[in-house]
Amino acid sequence: MLPFTWNAPLHLPNVRQQRTHVVVRFKDIDDTQTHVALQHDGWGEGEEWDQAFAYLSRVWQDVVLPRLRYRFSVDPIDWGNPPQLD
Repeated sequence: MLPFTWNAPLHLPNVRQQRTHVVVRFKDIDDTQTHVALQHDGWGEGEEWDQAFAYLSRVWQDVVLPRLRYRFSVDPIDWGNPPQLD
């Protein structure tokens, strides 16, 4: 289990003042596979919060989790030159 706090991007300054909570859980499936579960909570209400939720949902799905998968299935990531994942 890996717990941490997260905040919204700079373009959402009101939401950025409050951090949300993330927990990533790892469970072995077998010797070569791991199930990864992500829980992200601590959301507020209002239009800016809705924008933050939509933004972070897309970032988790399209950027963070694919890079995490890449990291553990291919090689470490050079964050100065991250891979272009489709």
